[in-house]
Amino acid sequence: MGSYSIKSGDTLSKIAQRYNTNVDSLMKANSQIKDANVILAGAKLNIPGSKDEFIPSPTGSKNAASTKGTQGSASVGDVPPGQVGDWIKQATEKLRAAGVPADKMNAKDIATIIQRESSGDPNAINLWDDNAKKGTPSIGLMQTIQPTFDAYKLPGHDNIRNPVDNIIAAVRYAVDRYGSVSNVPGVKSLNEGAAYVGY
Repeated sequence: MGSYSIKSGDTLSKIAQRYNTNVDSLMKANSQIKDANVILAGAKLNIPGSKDEFIPSPTGSKNAASTKGTQGSASVGDVPPGQVGDWIKQATEKLRAAGVPADKMNAKDIATIIQRESSGDPNAINLWDDNAKKGTPSIGLMQTIQPTFDAYKLPGHDNIRNPVDNIIAAVRYAVDRYGSVSNVPGVKSLNEGAAYVGY
């Protein structure tokens, strides 16, 4: 997910059009905005992916699937319903088989990162941040750059735009860098009542 400094004369609809997204996705990515018609020049705006297919999981939902880890009854937590949930479930199964402990890849936190980084769009690409300027744009569900993806992918999961492959690489990166998906700065920030920050 990129960021944008609001300029005088900007509207959410103009910004959404510029970044190939929509006002609803901008509102979801920027919880500080309460009215789509009121934005402040100079404020920072998170720019999500161009498509919102993410279905959040209601707390305690009886319909949310739970995947079990290999360590006794360890669970990666409730997986959200819908397509994104299916991708998370497939990826965490592959990760567990590769030895990633279940307690380091909480499904709810993976879903939070996906929602904030791409709004659930496996084809999301960030063409405006520093990574993009360096020639390595953030791509896919969890917005990984190609060198990071290549370093953390699993054998046979080589497509950065494949949602399961993208989750696998991003989770392995998060576990290696932060100790667990739950320690990713944006997740910790949200849990402390602050705004999401990219990782």
